[in-house]
Amino acid sequence: MYLYTLITAYIPNNFIPERTYAVRTLLQHYLGIEVHIQPRHGQIHYELSWEEKSIIIRDHFFGQTIVGQTYLHPDRVPAIAREATQPGLEKCVIIFGEDHVVMDQNQITSDFDVLASAFFMLTRWEESLGLYEDLHGRFPADKALIVKSGFILRPVVDEYVVLLKKWLLHLDYAIPPGKGAYKVVPTCDVDMPFFWLKKPRWKVLLGQWKKNKKFSTFKMTRHKIKAVASGVEKDPYDTFDYMMSLAERAGLSFDFNMLVGGISKYEGYYSVDDQRILDLMKSFRERGHRIGIHPSYNSFLDRKLIFEEKQLLAKHIDTPVRSSRQHYLRFSVSATARYLEDANIKEDSTLGFAAEPGFRCGTCKPFPIFDVALQKTLSLFEHPLLIMDVSFRFYLKYTPEQSIELCSKIISEVKKHNGELVFLWHNSNLSEIEDWTPWRKVFEYLMNP
Repeated sequence: MYLYTLITAYIPNNFIPERTYAVRTLLQHYLGIEVHIQPRHGQIHYELSWEEKSIIIRDHFFGQTIVGQTYLHPDRVPAIAREATQPGLEKCVIIFGEDHVVMDQNQITSDFDVLASAFFMLTRWEESLGLYEDLHGRFPADKALIVKSGFILRPVVDEYVVLLKKWLLHLDYAIPPGKGAYKVVPTCDVDMPFFWLKKPRWKVLLGQWKKNKKFSTFKMTRHKIKAVASGVEKDPYDTFDYMMSLAERAGLSFDFNMLVGGISKYEGYYSVDDQRILDLMKSFRERGHRIGIHPSYNSFLDRKLIFEEKQLLAKHIDTPVRSSRQHYLRFSVSATARYLEDANIKEDSTLGFAAEPGFRCGTCKPFPIFDVALQKTLSLFEHPLLIMDVSFRFYLKYTPEQSIELCSKIISEVKKHNGELVFLWHNSNLSEIEDWTPWRKVFEYLMNP
């Protein structure tokens, strides 16, 4: 039995799926408040009502879209987002609306369209416009409004939730107690489990020989391959025991995402039916860690490929595959989530920027994905990716010390909002190969809950 007061949300009678998603996600999903959505002819703004109280949120986005046309247009993306200055708006980041609110004893009226602003961040609809792509066909971080406006290190949607909570408390609404708690979620995309044993073998030999074109290097490489293959030496990329042991001591478990398919130059370094890989995945399961799918480079626009790769992994681990992260973080807002849902994937953790650590979706909490192409809420939940190893070293050109400082800022925000610190560290980026050893201190810092 529901013990708290039901809120009726009166919404305008257009863009009903989008408006419903925004209201339900903020109030019901995040705050745990039961909401009845009521579209109403003649309704111009949002009205959240209960008993004799109400919150009016003026519509500064959907209502300005011409009937019969789409809001998915470059002209609808603001030039800049700005921080509110008026009392009662708690310095929230305004994407749509004005810096103005009136707070009375029984009613609050806001010109800050917090619902459209949250919808913009959570759906990432600005990325669906097809205006920009980087080398890997991804939406570039530096083109995102939240990055250009300087707020990538703020979970702005979580701040919107705090704002709504304060408004409700101002009107004496009894809010259900929060159930969330700060959680560290370490993940590893297993792109290359081995250095010397990766496939094809000839690429290993050729790659090492090209370093100095000496026959001695070629001989050394052959010796290393034989020594690792026979178990005499441990492969430098095989850092899995170190990763799992560190997690287990901290009371954590890893999500290991396996790359089981693909024909591009960015994959094909191992086969899922290789006995070494089967033994590796068995060790993951036996030690209490999860296995997810890492759909291949070209899969993000290929429904069939995602499904086939997921089925192949499930066959070899003999258990359902529920979680996923796209290879190279390639994700189409207009397609990929739907394809993952079709493959019966329940959780994704792709949505983080490779070039910018922080809050791409404006939140550090799981949320349901909205398909802007089909205008529907999916059953797929997103666990936003906040931090990735290569972001620091290769994109930002940071030192390990600078990286820890940035991680500290992100962690502080996640703790403030009782969210999930989802981070990605590749097993290959903990070895002495390519001088990754100094970066272990960053990894170990993140593993400390």
